[in-house]
Amino acid sequence: MININEITIRRMQEMFQNKSLTVKELVQSYIDRIHDLDEGQDGLNSVIEINPDALSIADELDKQGYQSNLVLYGVPVLIKDNIATDDRMHTSAGSLALKDSYAGYDADLVKMLRKNGAVILGKTNLTEFANYMTQDMPNGYSSRGGQVKNPYNKERDPLGSSAGSGVSVAANLCATSIGSDTCNSIVAPGLANGIVGFRPSTGVISQKGIIPISFTLDTAGPFSRTVEDAAIMQAGLTDTPVVIPERFDVKGMIIGYNDWDNGELTEETVVITERMIKELENQGAIIKRISIPETKYIMDTMKYEFKYAMNQYLSTLPKDYPIKTLKDIIDYNELHKEEALRYGQTFLIDAEENTTGNLTETAYKELLEDRKVSMLKIREQLKDMDLCIMLSYNNILQYTALPVITIPCGLYEDGMPFGLQITAITDEQLLKHSYVIEKAVGQRVEPKLFINK
Repeated sequence: MININEITIRRMQEMFQNKSLTVKELVQSYIDRIHDLDEGQDGLNSVIEINPDALSIADELDKQGYQSNLVLYGVPVLIKDNIATDDRMHTSAGSLALKDSYAGYDADLVKMLRKNGAVILGKTNLTEFANYMTQDMPNGYSSRGGQVKNPYNKERDPLGSSAGSGVSVAANLCATSIGSDTCNSIVAPGLANGIVGFRPSTGVISQKGIIPISFTLDTAGPFSRTVEDAAIMQAGLTDTPVVIPERFDVKGMIIGYNDWDNGELTEETVVITERMIKELENQGAIIKRISIPETKYIMDTMKYEFKYAMNQYLSTLPKDYPIKTLKDIIDYNELHKEEALRYGQTFLIDAEENTTGNLTETAYKELLEDRKVSMLKIREQLKDMDLCIMLSYNNILQYTALPVITIPCGLYEDGMPFGLQITAITDEQLLKHSYVIEKAVGQRVEPKLFINK
C-alpha cells in the first residue's frame, strides 16, 4: 500500500512516468481511504458518491501509459455534486428532488478534466443547492448527503457550500477537488480546512453544466494542498500553460493589506494576520494598507437571477425526468417534508414567488451599473500591487469578478487551521505571487485523523 498522504500532482506524475506507481493503484488507495475515513457514522461524510467507473478509467490510462502532453494525466479528482457528468453518477446539488437525476452530458469543465487525463473519482457533498435554500441550513449539510464534518475537529464548522470538496482534499481523499463559489464558497472552506482554495476570475471557467445560483457571480475552481497543484489544475481546466513563479522571495514585492474588519473577526485572527504581515515586511516586502469595504448587492444579485438560472439548468435534463422547474423542486420538498425540509426552503420559495427578489428591473440595472463602477474602482486600488491580503471574508471580490486564493499558514491555538486569503487583478498574477507567499509564510498542518474501520 502506497503512502498517499500529502502526495502532490507533480510527484504522482513522476511516479507514473517511472512506473513506480500506476494510476489504478493510486485511485484504489483513495477509494480505500474514503471507505476508511469518510463513510459510516463517524466518517467525515465529504464524498456523496464514488464513481463506479473510476478504476476502469484508471486502468485505461495505465494501458495508454504516461503522456506528458496531458497536464492532468492520472490525477484523481473529486467534483462538487452540482457539476453535471455524463456517466453513472447523479448530479443533485444535494437535493432529494434531484437524487435520481442523471445529467446526460458533461459540464464544460468536466470535458476539460477528461480531455487532459484526469480521473473523475466521485462527487462531493455540499450545502444543498450551494447554500441557496434557507438562511438556517448549516454549512456542509444536504438532505441527500447529510452533514460534512471538519477533519480537524468534527464538531467545528467545515464552512462554505463547497465543504465536501474542501474536506476531501484536507483529509487526503483525493489528489484535488473542484468546488464552486458564488459568495466565498471556495474561500471559506479553504481557510477552515487548511488547504489552498482557488477561486478564478469570474468567466475564466465555463459554468455550463453547473447547477447555478447567479450567472453574474458563479464560478468553479480547484482545491489543493499546494499552490503548484492549484496552478496545474487551473491549466487543465483552461487549456493554458501552468503558471510558474517569476521570483523566489518577497523582497521588493508590493503587498496590499486590506485591514478592513467586518466586525466578526476574533482578536486572535487579527493578531496572527498582523504577525504574518510583519513577517513579510521583515523579509523585504513593501506593505501598503488599504480599505476595501464589502458590497451590499450580493444577495440582491442572487435573488434576481436564481429562478431564471435554475429553470434554465433544469431544462437541459433528460425529458423524462419529472423535475423541470424550480416550482417542481419546491413541490417535491413539500411532499417529502420530513426528509427534504429539515431546515426549510425560504430562499427557493422567495425566488419562485417573487422572481426579482424585491428588485425592479430598473433597480437591477442600477445594481449592474454599480458593479461596473466597483470593478473599475477596486482595480484602480490594486493596480500598483503584486497582490493584496484580505483580513476578513469580503464578497466585494466575487462581486467585482476578481480571483482569490487561500494559503494555509499553521494553526490557531485551538488546533484549527489559520490561513491567508489573497487577491490580485489577474489569475496569472495571483498564482505567480502566491507561490512566493506560500514559501515565505505558508505552513500546511495535516489533520490528525483516526481510521474508522
